[in-house]
Amino acid sequence: MTRQFERQFLEVLSTALGGRGWQAVLEPRLGDLRPDALVTKDGFTLIVEVRFSAREARSSWVLDLADQVLRFDRLLSPIAGSYGLLVTDAEVPSRLVAASSRYPVAIHQGSSQQDMGEFVEDLCGTCESLIRRRHGVSTVEQTELFGDSNISSNRLGSSSSRNLSIAASGFSYHSGDSATRDRFQEESYFELQIAQLTDILGPHHPTVLSLRSELAQIRQSEEMYREVIDDQLSFLGADSPDVLDTKTALAALLSQKGSYGEAVDLYLEASQQAVGVYGPDSQKSLILLNNLASAYMAIGRTGEAVEIYSDVLEKRMTALGRDHPDVVLSQNNLANTLRELGRTQEAISIFMRALDTSRRVLGIEHPTTLTVQNNLASAFAEAGAIGEAMELYEDTLADRVRILGPDHPETLTARNNLAFSYMEAGDIDRAVPLIEQTLSDRVRILGGDHPETLISQNNLANAYLESGQVDRAITLHKEVLEARTRVLGPKHPVTLNSRNNLGNAYLMSGSPDRSVELFADTLTLCREVLGADHPDTLTAQGNFGLALQAEEDFDEATSVLADTLHHRLRLLGPNHPDTIQAQIDLALVHAQAGDYTEGARLLGVAEEYSVIVFGPDDAKTQWIRRSRERLLAM
Repeated sequence: MTRQFERQFLEVLSTALGGRGWQAVLEPRLGDLRPDALVTKDGFTLIVEVRFSAREARSSWVLDLADQVLRFDRLLSPIAGSYGLLVTDAEVPSRLVAASSRYPVAIHQGSSQQDMGEFVEDLCGTCESLIRRRHGVSTVEQTELFGDSNISSNRLGSSSSRNLSIAASGFSYHSGDSATRDRFQEESYFELQIAQLTDILGPHHPTVLSLRSELAQIRQSEEMYREVIDDQLSFLGADSPDVLDTKTALAALLSQKGSYGEAVDLYLEASQQAVGVYGPDSQKSLILLNNLASAYMAIGRTGEAVEIYSDVLEKRMTALGRDHPDVVLSQNNLANTLRELGRTQEAISIFMRALDTSRRVLGIEHPTTLTVQNNLASAFAEAGAIGEAMELYEDTLADRVRILGPDHPETLTARNNLAFSYMEAGDIDRAVPLIEQTLSDRVRILGGDHPETLISQNNLANAYLESGQVDRAITLHKEVLEARTRVLGPKHPVTLNSRNNLGNAYLMSGSPDRSVELFADTLTLCREVLGADHPDTLTAQGNFGLALQAEEDFDEATSVLADTLHHRLRLLGPNHPDTIQAQIDLALVHAQAGDYTEGARLLGVAEEYSVIVFGPDDAKTQWIRRSRERLLAM
């Protein structure tokens, strides 16, 4: 085969990958790097080298490609990492497979007799398998922004700005001819590779341990990860980069399963180890610090998360420049965390800078650009700028429909968020049909028990509650709680949020006794799973106090709500929106119990800080002022 054939092969591959959402550049010139092709998707980069018409694959091919990957990482620091892909029709001896597994290189072996279309289709499967099996989670927040987390004491469908950040890990061994297999076939393939390489290298060789870690990821097995870590510590030592990678992968899995406390411990260990192995300013260390901040967010240590995100952002700007994509991602993460602290105007300012850079550097249709645009819209909504939020949400939805199609998960998320803005604007008649459509599409595309389907079902229940259809809301919230209990378990944080949502629906239905019972149990579970100071725990505690108030148990309600205010003052300060709301809740229970003086005093404090946070003409500030005036007149 000639170089002309290899070029033709790469052109066919480029076209096929383009249909799967990849971007391919043939024979790019990056400094002194000259790969055959560079293909990217969602921030992940594959450096492709094609070697046809040789009898046996050579070790120099692997070494040269691994060197290109490392130099490319230093040059551009891609968002989700880079990897080498060697494509060949030559025989690949087992000794080369064993050696190559220690490098960031996958080998895809095809047959010279294979049809080109079939060969390319298999290779596309390899690319998809590599990006699927990369360790970690998405860099930029992709979560639903309405009605799926905290039920605030005064609003239905309160939004969550939880931030999913970069999870770092090295790659282990990938082989192209397993790429198109389903999960169970992949398990069998890796089991076979582990057995074969164990015979060649022994059971405790770094390659074999990395393969076992890869199998643990495919199986999503905590037990297997822990066994691999124990063996790596025993045979490689605590300072081995492989231990760091496996700890990080386990921490990411624990976060996905809601075991945030243990994930924090592992991320802290891994970040400290990375500083020792790679240095405090290395990209690896910064990625792990980013993960640690995200884990802190999950357990309510938001102030510490802000400090870490700020430090990571500053170091990235110094090392990479203000226009680097990783800087945009750090700005996004910091801005989302500031939203959690109620510092919405600061968040908006940072989001706007990130969006301007992302549009200029990555383009207006890049996934990062659209995500930052979506998050800016959410911040505008939180600041009461509903018109600006709605316009951005509408733009984001139109862009995602055009680029990704109407059924893509991100398109469905964009439609959900537009519905949220309609609800914030009080246009429930426009919101409900959009949420119903999103739910119907997710059931059709993802199935009834998929987490995103349950988010839509939860959102629709909250929309029904907002529109006064309380019985329909209760029915849907019961279904979501049952499904999440079955799929995630009764103590998963998302399941606890569903318990909160159902309790709120009971409260709105005029059944405070059922609400009190459910909130009391939920509060106990939140304290056990999340800790007493976690934001979700304090939300559950506030809701429990409101339910006691509805039952006219004013003494107990006052005690619970006063304790909630005490915790929020200590953790968030007096000018956080959640603290202001806790002041209002406590004021109203005092007023309902007949203590108008104390109620007016507390509303006066709430008004003072509402003016600072929301402004003197904001609807919330005006409502507090009118309520205080009524109490003073009694």
